[in-house]
Amino acid sequence: MAHFPTSDSSVPQSGLAGLRHWRNDMLAGLQVALLWTPFSLGVALASGAPAVAGLISAIVAGLLYPFLGGSHVTVSGPAAALAPVLLWGMLTLGHGDLAAGYPLVLVAVVLTGLLQLGLAAIKAGRYASLLPVTVVEAMLAAIGIMIIVRQIPALFGAPSVPAKSVLDGLSLLPQQLAQAQLVPAGIGLGGLVLMFLFRRLPGGLLRWVPPAIVVSALGGLVGWLMALSPSLRISMPERFLDGFVMPDFTGLMDNPDLWLGMLLVVLTFTMIDGVESVASVKAVDKIDPWRRQSDANKTLRAMGVCNFTSGMLGGLTVIPNAVPSRANIDAGARTLWSNLYSGLFLLVFALLLPTLLMRIPLAAIAAILIYIGWRLCEPAIFRRMAAIGRDRLLVFTATVLAILMTDLLKGMFIGIAIELALLLYLQVPSARWIITGRLTLKDAWQVHRQTLAGLFRSPVIKHRTEPVEDGGPDRHVFTVGSLVGFNTLPMEESLGRVSHGSSVVLRFTESSKLIDHSAMEFLQHAVEDMAGQGRTLVLEGLDQFHPFAPHPLATRLQEPGAKMRAVAMDERARRLAAVAQSLQLGFDATVQATVNRDDFIYLRRGDQREERNLLSGKFGAWSVRVLDYSHTSAPDYHVAHRHTLVFVDLPPVLRCPHVQVLSPGHYLERYLVDLIESPVDIEGHRLYVQSGEPDGGFVAFGLSLVRSCGPLYVEWRKTGLLVFAPASAWEPPSRVVALLETVSASLDAWQARVSSGQEVTS
Repeated sequence: MAHFPTSDSSVPQSGLAGLRHWRNDMLAGLQVALLWTPFSLGVALASGAPAVAGLISAIVAGLLYPFLGGSHVTVSGPAAALAPVLLWGMLTLGHGDLAAGYPLVLVAVVLTGLLQLGLAAIKAGRYASLLPVTVVEAMLAAIGIMIIVRQIPALFGAPSVPAKSVLDGLSLLPQQLAQAQLVPAGIGLGGLVLMFLFRRLPGGLLRWVPPAIVVSALGGLVGWLMALSPSLRISMPERFLDGFVMPDFTGLMDNPDLWLGMLLVVLTFTMIDGVESVASVKAVDKIDPWRRQSDANKTLRAMGVCNFTSGMLGGLTVIPNAVPSRANIDAGARTLWSNLYSGLFLLVFALLLPTLLMRIPLAAIAAILIYIGWRLCEPAIFRRMAAIGRDRLLVFTATVLAILMTDLLKGMFIGIAIELALLLYLQVPSARWIITGRLTLKDAWQVHRQTLAGLFRSPVIKHRTEPVEDGGPDRHVFTVGSLVGFNTLPMEESLGRVSHGSSVVLRFTESSKLIDHSAMEFLQHAVEDMAGQGRTLVLEGLDQFHPFAPHPLATRLQEPGAKMRAVAMDERARRLAAVAQSLQLGFDATVQATVNRDDFIYLRRGDQREERNLLSGKFGAWSVRVLDYSHTSAPDYHVAHRHTLVFVDLPPVLRCPHVQVLSPGHYLERYLVDLIESPVDIEGHRLYVQSGEPDGGFVAFGLSLVRSCGPLYVEWRKTGLLVFAPASAWEPPSRVVALLETVSASLDAWQARVSSGQEVTS
């Protein structure tokens, strides 16, 4: 995504300047290390490698990544998503023998690192983002299913027979489960229950303790009390350094029969690594409190160095990893240096605690991996795809099935082919045009060829500049054709060439037939990126497209005679529409992606930010917006958090050059990271100030709201206010009216005090 550097001095800087945040990053690094310990062991075991290989790769990534750059709070290391690929590579190169395949896979990891360095040198990292978003999501879901199937035997203490495909694994399950053992099964099932229970915790200290470490510790305790056999526990070398294994370059060179297989494995590793790396850093960028953007090529180069080093020492492939990265952010990390601290803590654990690590039952690790697999493929993901549109559900489901029926590489190519076929089908004339003679076969072939080429060409038809009325920088107007995921890169490059002070208009005319889901997601990020820099990106002509679903990121098709989708109003929308009418406010029930134009700290949180049921207009003397807002956030990124938000545009006399927040208790404390280190406690709320002394008028205003309405989050930023009740979901209409009345009355009192020159002490 084109990104324009922020001028906000509060944004933590990368490199040596970031070391000033060592306290925050060290605490986050400790929490990540606690998560990484069982996680990396589990990834190694799921890959068919020795458990210590997972620790080696996590330590290498932690110690090297901060010096290589590319991102800001992303954590790198072994990934559960790559475990099935590594297992397949070992079985392929070892001809079914994992012990023989492991040293050869290390060769593949080293070669993958070298290939990644070469690709980074020619700036190829950006091309990974061209893969359709839906295909990438389907890849992760299929990997989740693979992990679950392959870990079921270990969950019950049964011997596990490596299988190349999910179908083979399913066929072996009955005979494996026949050898299940009671104690390991109890540990495994109990650990799995605990993993899901942690997901439901409402808050408190346990919310910040990695569930995986609790399951591992309790499993180890039960295993010790029940004298669990060593064969049912993790196997670790007594000394960490004894776990280092050199790649078998000699074995590869002496066996030309392996060369073609090695090439296939390296290409597969490189592609899956690249796709998963880009997907992970993009996901983490969206939940970074400062919305900083990662550099795809720097990340690719960093992963190349890490993979080369990890493979040479006996470790697994390394990629940016979304799971520990989310834990890193929620633990308060500010810079990439948290990776270094997590690597150091992991090294200490590996050197000093090998006996404790060997106590962890394999069943407990299987429970952790099955939970991770479930999070990758749970039904909520399928429901989300269906909500975006039937076309997305079709591509998603077909790609998942293709991967499970073949393998990851073939399945992804099949998914891409399905995506291309669907985009062609939606844009070219119907077959009945040929049957009825309206189009010849030659003309039909020409249309198909041109349409297919257009999917990869720049969608910009015309670019011109227009002066603006206030005499500022010229506005850039792009006339755009069909925009799909495959041609967003040239669109991004066109936007990147626009001078930083200029605003942009993307004009979709009759020449544009289609805007797909990946392109809509691209446009959403582009609008928010520019809004964060005080610029505007206006999308003209979208109202002439037929959206496939009410979702704001649904595919849109422009077709003559197509019936526009009417906004369906549910019971809540109808009741709020009646409230809006009674208050003489405008109302819009459309679901839209939220753009954080005023950079409210609360709106930086989480992902999938959407708004609906907007009431807007004048309420008393104030310009207000009230809307139903939803977003996802840690630890559950598939469950929406809902609140009704009240925004107020402030007159110049009440505007604030910096941020002040009144928050109930410790709510959002980890996201209020660019404010003062020591907030002030006031009547059960905490006051955060970006700089200077607290403003007495704001404090009096906030406390008057709290005393009337109960615990509220109140944020004063730039030209506006944000108010909502964190303990409530979408507010009932009567509460919306009461909250508006209270906010309006408190603002009236605040403005009266300021206008009369009265001082309010803080």
